Amino acid sequence: MAIYLDNSNSLSNLTVNDVSGFNEILSVAQEITLLYSSETKFSLITNDFLPGSHIGRSKNKTSEKLTEIEYSNLSRNGKEIFSKLRAGDPNEIKDVFVLTDFQQSTFGDLSLFKDSINFYHLVATDLLKSKNISVDTVFLTNPFLVPNQKNSVRVRIKNQGSEINDLHVKFLINGRQSGTSSIDIGANDSKEIVFELTGGLTKLNRCQISFEDFPISFDNDYYFALNQAGKINIVEIFDTFNNPISQVYKNNDLFNFTSFHLENISYPVLESADLIIINGLPTLENGLKAQIEKQLELGKSVLFIPKGGEFAEYEFAGLRIIKDSVGVKTPLNVPDVANPFYENIFESLSSDTQMPLVSSIYNWPNRDITLLRTKTGHSYLSRISHTGNLYLLASPLTSIYTNFHQHALFVPVMHRIAELSGSNNQPLAYSVDETNISLTVDSIPSGQLYKLMKEDGELIPSQRIKANELLLDMPKYLLSPGYYDLMLGGQRISALAFNHSKKESELKTWPIEEIEAQLSGIQHLQIYQSQDARAFSKIMKEKYHQRELWKYALVLSLIFLFAESVLLRFL
Repeated sequence: MAIYLDNSNSLSNLTVNDVSGFNEILSVAQEITLLYSSETKFSLITNDFLPGSHIGRSKNKTSEKLTEIEYSNLSRNGKEIFSKLRAGDPNEIKDVFVLTDFQQSTFGDLSLFKDSINFYHLVATDLLKSKNISVDTVFLTNPFLVPNQKNSVRVRIKNQGSEINDLHVKFLINGRQSGTSSIDIGANDSKEIVFELTGGLTKLNRCQISFEDFPISFDNDYYFALNQAGKINIVEIFDTFNNPISQVYKNNDLFNFTSFHLENISYPVLESADLIIINGLPTLENGLKAQIEKQLELGKSVLFIPKGGEFAEYEFAGLRIIKDSVGVKTPLNVPDVANPFYENIFESLSSDTQMPLVSSIYNWPNRDITLLRTKTGHSYLSRISHTGNLYLLASPLTSIYTNFHQHALFVPVMHRIAELSGSNNQPLAYSVDETNISLTVDSIPSGQLYKLMKEDGELIPSQRIKANELLLDMPKYLLSPGYYDLMLGGQRISALAFNHSKKESELKTWPIEEIEAQLSGIQHLQIYQSQDARAFSKIMKEKYHQRELWKYALVLSLIFLFAESVLLRFL
C-alpha cells in the first residue's frame, strides 16, 4: 500500500469546510490507514522524497509519521510523483492513494501518468477559489549596483483573483524599512512599483518585499540580495589613439579602463581583464591571439573591432573574419528588445526610430547571435559564445564607415557588453527548488570549500570550478526561503536569497471533470474529492471493504428475541 501526500504550500489554501487543504488530506490519510488490517505495510511519500520513504512501515508507525508531516518548500510534478510511487518491486500489485490539490502549474500534464498494474485512488481537495497575491519579478533599473550612482528597485506584483484595493507593500533593506507603497491591482492583473535606492546600502545587502495576504501567506515575503558591483576591468589594445572607446569607459565608477598601444602591451594587465577590446589592429600577433583564446576559455569577453583600408583578413579563436567589398552605407534595423542582451535597456523602440548608418565591410561564418543587423540583412554586431563571449563588429568605428559611434545607441550597447563581462552577474534571487546555480569567482583555494551559511546552520553543497564559475549542486530538500551567505574560510564572499517557487503561487487546479477526462483510459483508477475524512472513509468502506454488518445483526437479533418472547407468551 502506498500513499502520496502533497504537503506543498499551495495546500495552505482553505477548503469549503474552512480548514486548510493540507489538514483535510492529512485527516483523509489517517482514515486510509484505518481501512486496512494491522498486517498491512504502508509506504508514505511526501514532496520531500526523503530516503527510504518508499519502504513499507506498519500501520501504527505510518499513523505516527503522519502526525510529523509539515509543509514542504518543494513542489513535485505528476511525472516525479508517479515515478516515485512505482519504485520498488515492479511486479507487486498495490493500492496507491494520491492526495493532492492537482495544481496545474506544478502537477503538470495529467496524461503523463500511465500505469495498468496498480489500483489508484486519486483524492482531490475541494479548495476555495484560486486567489493569491505574489511577487512576479524584481529587478534593478540599472543592473549594476554602483556606489554613489542613482538606482531603483522595480517590483511587479501579480494578483490572481478579484480586484485588490489599498494593498500595503513594504520594502526593507537589511531589516529596516526603506520604502512603502499602497496600490490597487485589477482582477487577474499585475502592477509595477518603483522604490528608489537612496542610501543605507553596504557592500552586501539583504532586501525584502513584504505585504499581507490571507489565507495564502507563504509567499507574502520575497527575499533578494543587492550586492555592490566590483569594478569591471576593461583593457583596450589600439593602433590609432583617437577613438571613441575610451570616451565610453573612462571616468565611470563601474569600469577600470586601461589602454595600450599594440607595441606596448602589458600582458599581466591583460590577464586580469574581464573585457579585452581589440580596436583596429592591422594584424594579430601569435602572443595576442593566444591571450585572447585563453581569456575566452576562462569565461571572459572579447570585443573585436577591425581595421579598414587594405587589411583583408583576421584569424583567431577558430574563426576567420574576411574582408568584404565596401558597400553603400545602410541603416541598421531597430534592435529586438525581446533579446536578453537588451533587457532593461529599452522599454520599447518604434520602427520609426532613426538608426545609425553602417557599411559592413567584414563578415564571418554564420554561427553567431546577431545583436545588430542592417536593413539589407548583414550582421553588424554579433556575439559568438565560447566559454566566454566574443563580440564582433563589422566595421571600424570611424566616420568613413559608420556613424554608429555618434548615435545614442552606441553608449548603452557598449555598456551592456562590458556589464555582461563583469563578475557580478548573479541573479537577485533564486528558487528553493533550483538544482544548481553558478557564481563567478576567481578560484577555489586548495583544501577549502565554499559554504552556505544561515542563522540556523550551514550547508556545504557539492561544488566544482569551470573556467571562472563556481558551480554548486544544491541540496534543494534542505533549502528554505530566506538569506544565505556564501562563505570561504571565514570570509563573507556574497549574499544569496532564496524564495518559494513561483509556480507554487499559481493556485489554479485541475477540475475533477478534467482529471476524469484526461485519465479515462486508465484501468483500476478512481477519483474522489476529499470532502471530509469521515465521508471519504464511508465511501471507501462501502465500495471496497466489507460493510459493517454487526449493527444489522444486532438489530435482527433483538427482533428475533422479541418475536420469540411474544410467541412463548401467547401461544
